[in-house]
Amino acid sequence: MIFVGTVNKGKIEYDLPANLNRWLMTLEGKRVSVEVKKFYKTRTTEQNSYWWGVVVDTLSKHTGFESDEMHDWLKLEFLPVYSSDGKMKSGRSTTRLTTLEFVDLIERVQRWAAQDLQCYIPDPNE
Repeated sequence: MIFVGTVNKGKIEYDLPANLNRWLMTLEGKRVSVEVKKFYKTRTTEQNSYWWGVVVDTLSKHTGFESDEMHDWLKLEFLPVYSSDGKMKSGRSTTRLTTLEFVDLIERVQRWAAQDLQCYIPDPNE
């Protein structure tokens, strides 16, 4: 589980402390580890709409693949996840990408489409 908060005077003030407390109750008596790292906002609704409505749609029309197939292929190609033996097992979900990671993904897909498919994908504000 991920709980978000703000550090003030060396202490974490959680956004939803009741949810954290409920979760901790399920772990009563168990050893746990806690990881603290800087919070990055995940992709925005606007980025998601652009991804599906422009990037995936443009490539689907250009290649003949259905939108879901194109999305899955792009994840495998640009966000691969490998098993412990080094074999690709899946594509990383786009839902957990930060806004900056999502911008990077889009730029890489645009470059690939232009170079390999001669397919132009317009920028978000075009």
